[in-house]
Amino acid sequence: MTIPAAPVRPADVLSAVLANDSHAVALRHGDRSWTWRAFTARVRAAAGMLDGLGVLPGDRVAHLAGNDPATLEIALACAWIGAVYVPINGRATEGQAAYIVDDASAPVLLAGEGRAERMSRVRVLMPHLRELVDMERSYELLLAEAPTTTRRVEVTGDAPFCQLYAAGRDGFPRGAVLTHAAMASVCDALADAIGLTPSGVSLVVTPMSRVAALSQALMAVRHGAETVIMPEVSAPAVLDAIEARRVTHTFVPPTLLAAMAAEPGAAGRDLSSVVNLAYGAAPMPPSMIRAVGSVLRTNLLQVYGVTEAAGATTVLPAADHADDVRVASAGRPLPGVRLRISDPESGDGIPDGMVGEVQVSTPRAMTAYWRQPEETAAVRTPDGWLRTGDSGYLDADGYLYLVGRVTRAAA
Repeated sequence: MTIPAAPVRPADVLSAVLANDSHAVALRHGDRSWTWRAFTARVRAAAGMLDGLGVLPGDRVAHLAGNDPATLEIALACAWIGAVYVPINGRATEGQAAYIVDDASAPVLLAGEGRAERMSRVRVLMPHLRELVDMERSYELLLAEAPTTTRRVEVTGDAPFCQLYAAGRDGFPRGAVLTHAAMASVCDALADAIGLTPSGVSLVVTPMSRVAALSQALMAVRHGAETVIMPEVSAPAVLDAIEARRVTHTFVPPTLLAAMAAEPGAAGRDLSSVVNLAYGAAPMPPSMIRAVGSVLRTNLLQVYGVTEAAGATTVLPAADHADDVRVASAGRPLPGVRLRISDPESGDGIPDGMVGEVQVSTPRAMTAYWRQPEETAAVRTPDGWLRTGDSGYLDADGYLYLVGRVTRAAA
């Protein structure tokens, strides 16, 4: 018998998206939906818009907004012209957003949901900014006026795709630069781990300015699954969306997961479509995991990761949630990821069962913190491993148990 070869997946997300010209639904947001053909047409238009605004290969394009399909349109449009996508959390203050725009030297800022006027007040803090686009007033018009053809820049897998900002040691956020290959790879590893197929429906509820939701959304469009983006998030709204849209996969923080289980009538909800309900980004006691599972009666899956490693690094599958010991762990590494535990001070490896700093080795790791060589060096070991800053231990079977954050002695 001949075993069919595994599909060859491109080292970038855009190529896979453009290859899909189906009339099936690609995206939903509120009561609106877009087919794959309509979505890819909007990505092309967004690329033409950015080109018309003078964005060049390597430029950073900042986007300040809540969760919206425009996030995917702009991110993939940046990939089209060789620019780098810089999402900013819609809840950021004007000062916080201006800091990121200035740090990234972004020539263009697209601001949605009434934020453009507020950002105009702090424009003096963004000296590199040439264009401040009010998305409420101008975005659809700019898409409509964009050229129908825009030259696509051929990028390699090691070219930067996005720049995601995470908290720094000095209180100022740092931009972790992640490549096209890193994002494509984490999408594939996660899709394989959770069983996402083109017939799946992925519900995005967490901020897409963060690596977890951005990679979740990119994973679905890369693999041809439908993506439902929630405009407003609450426990009843998520339960409603799962039932109404027959959601197969989603990712929620533990607080929201607990609120969903505590919602009156939650046990009677029809969640039969769900293949995996993933949670992560914060600790969740095993007792709460058990309680939630008994109410929602669906497969729970835990994901652990860090921005600097393109998000998901370990997964605890549903089967391990039935194990009284392993349910307290963060699971085992995804393909392409190695873990080790080191002494926080000496850097020496320590045996299984002993608590130390969790370190990650993966080709999906960031290339650097943008223009911060000292900060980059501080999180990289001499042999190339990434220091996560989390403390934990590994058991003999390779399961990771997290216990907190690393505390280093004062110099």
